[in-house]
Amino acid sequence: MFEVFHEMVNAKVEPNVHTYGALIDGCARAGQVAKAFGAYGIMRSKNVKPDIVVFNALITACGQAGAVDRAFDVLAEMRAETQPLDPDHITVGSLIMACSNAGQVDRAKEVYKMIHEYNIEGTPEVYTIAVNSCSNSGDWDFALSVYSDMTKKGLLPDEMFLSALIDVAGNAGKLDAAFEVLQQAKDNGIRVGIISYGSLMGACSNAKNWQKALELYEDIKSAKLSPTVSTLNALITALCDGDQLQKAVEALSDMKRCGLSPNTITYSILFVASEKMDDIEIGLMLLSQAKKDGVSPNLVMCRCLIGMCLRRFEKACTLGEPILSLDRGRPQIDNQWTSLALMVYRETIVTGVIPTMEVFSQLLGCLRLPHDASLRDRLVENLGVNTETSRCPNLFSLVDGFGEYDPRALSLLEEAASLGIVPCVSFKESPILVDARKLLVHTAEVYLLTVLKGLRHRLAAGAKLPNITILLPVEKTQVSSPEGKKTVNLAGRISQGVGALLRRLRLPYQGNESYGKVRINGLAVKRWFQPKLSSPFSGKPEELSSSLTRLGKGIAHQQRNIRTGTLSLY
Repeated sequence: MFEVFHEMVNAKVEPNVHTYGALIDGCARAGQVAKAFGAYGIMRSKNVKPDIVVFNALITACGQAGAVDRAFDVLAEMRAETQPLDPDHITVGSLIMACSNAGQVDRAKEVYKMIHEYNIEGTPEVYTIAVNSCSNSGDWDFALSVYSDMTKKGLLPDEMFLSALIDVAGNAGKLDAAFEVLQQAKDNGIRVGIISYGSLMGACSNAKNWQKALELYEDIKSAKLSPTVSTLNALITALCDGDQLQKAVEALSDMKRCGLSPNTITYSILFVASEKMDDIEIGLMLLSQAKKDGVSPNLVMCRCLIGMCLRRFEKACTLGEPILSLDRGRPQIDNQWTSLALMVYRETIVTGVIPTMEVFSQLLGCLRLPHDASLRDRLVENLGVNTETSRCPNLFSLVDGFGEYDPRALSLLEEAASLGIVPCVSFKESPILVDARKLLVHTAEVYLLTVLKGLRHRLAAGAKLPNITILLPVEKTQVSSPEGKKTVNLAGRISQGVGALLRRLRLPYQGNESYGKVRINGLAVKRWFQPKLSSPFSGKPEELSSSLTRLGKGIAHQQRNIRTGTLSLY
């Protein structure tokens, strides 16, 4: 644009006010406020007198850049001309929009008064801008006054104005008034289109009035209007908020029959409702439909589905249903809800979405082994170790997953650390620091187990094990005492979970969960990893877990490699 301007100047063609006006307007549309004022400075240096178009373009540029005060400076400069220029409807609209974008609603109302001060008739557009400025605040009285001013000047509202007015009524919680606006427009012979109906549907959604939303949808069909995706999304939202999930699913089918493509917002609304109603069947149906429509799982869908899977998995564990498989020689959960949760999580990761800590902790919950005595006995029997559990209580140090979680949980946590979902732990520090203060309970437990897994590898390589320091969250509360109220620390759910985990593992530690810190001695960890067995093994080598084989049969070979310098430590 400026290249053309310079070519024009080099060709000895003298730019006039229209040239500069077009140049400044182009800068305004591109959001280049500095260049707009640069062009204005050139125009002034050439003694070209600016007109109202130039000043309006400058005000628009300021508004888009958020420079509200500078926009009012331009207005003052316009009024300070030798022959002062009065603002027109474009000036007023640009200033109101600048104030509105900056969140200065009261200032926008003051600017609107210029309509009366300078007897500006204007167009429906400037009145629409004025109504939009009070939409978020829901100032229904101001919106009605603007509507009254418009009709007094003999201007008929267009659909954009009606839509803006309905939006204000909806945000003000005046649903009946919003319907009255639409009916009054019809009575006055104004053609009402889908834009106004869409705004009214949004008002029904905000008011959580699914009955009115359904009535309006029937009106849309009777008027033979083609609904938009956003209109039907608002209808589905109203139905879901009213616990009308089945009707919402029917609206989804109507959307497809109309030739519309449901989007991520559509399915997110429905998934949230299915989780609220705990209807996994509809959730699975929605997942299948979303795949057919080319909608990839997002964070909302992932959270809802995994949450429903977790509830059903925990119920299966409570009822004592069989969930554990030892067919592959290592403990692995064999449950449909765990498999579904893992599938949804994996599909979400593949799309590039990074799950939250909450979603990840729910997934780990689907991989948690029940605290059942008979199940734990099966895990010990699967080791093929010839000893009695009562004489050697720390045999779970030899089990993959340590008898607490499916071993896949530990692999998932390592992946989550690489994705930035959970912090990485450094094995180079001494003591090793495990900060569980911002973790959720399942994540904190698996995090600690993953650290123990890493230390087991180091021990197998002959390395010295460092101490472990675990930082835990504490809750403060006030208790009454003879001396008055005292503030004491209490161990929260996460701290209690970590403490209970260590006690189940029979792994000794120092400190108290309510102090916010516990310590595990490296020597205690080493002893825990090396239980005293009455005989090395009673089963066949192929029946033993891979970790036991590494620790029991391979440790001497690895120590020899270390002494000869053929094995590097990590």
